[in-house]
Amino acid sequence: MNEWLEQVEQLAQLMAQRGLTRLEIEIDDARVQLRRPPTPTTPHDTETMPPLFMTAFPAEASPANEPEESRWTPPAVLEVRSPLVGYCTLAPIEVGKRVERGETLATIEVLGIPNEVSAPVPGILQEWAVENGQPVEYGQVIARLQPLSEE
Repeated sequence: MNEWLEQVEQLAQLMAQRGLTRLEIEIDDARVQLRRPPTPTTPHDTETMPPLFMTAFPAEASPANEPEESRWTPPAVLEVRSPLVGYCTLAPIEVGKRVERGETLATIEVLGIPNEVSAPVPGILQEWAVENGQPVEYGQVIARLQPLSEE
């Protein structure tokens, strides 16, 4: 058998083993292009593959196994930001008063449509960062809360 033909057959076998669909080789004046249709995967192939999420969260990172010091703690001050560009009307809440999760802190009016901005967590209102009726930008701080435990 011709030496080139043997090498081409070996390359074709290598392509099948590695799952390659295209191979191009150029040596001196000779050029070989091999192409084959993709091999359809079978249910057996997908069953042997490990799930991707298995390695994303190792067991030793679970909260029950972590020391108390390494657990997440809420920030001392939480900034409540505007989700839209518009005019801000503040709720009648005094600085230093407790607010509950979901309580309306302000309303952002966009094209005459009011959009409520709620407290994401229970807390104490530390500061209003804008004036009542002031135009606000997307992401601008509206208020600062001191988060409290939800217990």
